[in-house]
Amino acid sequence: MGKLNLKSILSTYERTLCDKTFTYELNGKWNINLIFYREHFCHLAGLQYVYGRDKRFLGANGYRRIAENKLTIDSIRNHNEKGFNYIKGKLEFFDKIYDLLINGSAIKFYADRAKPHTIIVADFLFYHKDKEMLLHLFMRRENEKTEQFAPVSFIVKSPNDKSYQQYIMGQERKTITKFEVLDNNM
Repeated sequence: MGKLNLKSILSTYERTLCDKTFTYELNGKWNINLIFYREHFCHLAGLQYVYGRDKRFLGANGYRRIAENKLTIDSIRNHNEKGFNYIKGKLEFFDKIYDLLINGSAIKFYADRAKPHTIIVADFLFYHKDKEMLLHLFMRRENEKTEQFAPVSFIVKSPNDKSYQQYIMGQERKTITKFEVLDNNM
């Protein structure tokens, strides 16, 4: 693993995930149109664990600071080393989200089935094993009238973690029956 660079991670996020719609049909009936927004990057990267609710480092403001190189791995580590260590694994595997979306498995997610308990509120979860790490991307419907979903959480679990299968055990597995990536810039 090379030296982490926050702007480079953001650039990969923009290039591989933004301006696209990842469309899935699950079990021939569920439709998911998953869209990644630039202003969601900070939340998916876990910056709230470093900066709390300080809006200067979250959402569109945090995105802008990273893009302008005003928010870096070093500034995160210097601000809150414990918070940085908590999200470091997530940052190291952030570029694997695209692979997870292409090669992952799908689950209809029920938070009350997660053991131990979770506060994540999501409708579906895609997961994929990368090396030994288990990558999870949670998504929630944005509007009850549409099939548009947004990612709400990205979690990386090590096999050494006692709760390695916390989010996938006891959940309702779905089969991906159709998949397509649409370019929204066309």
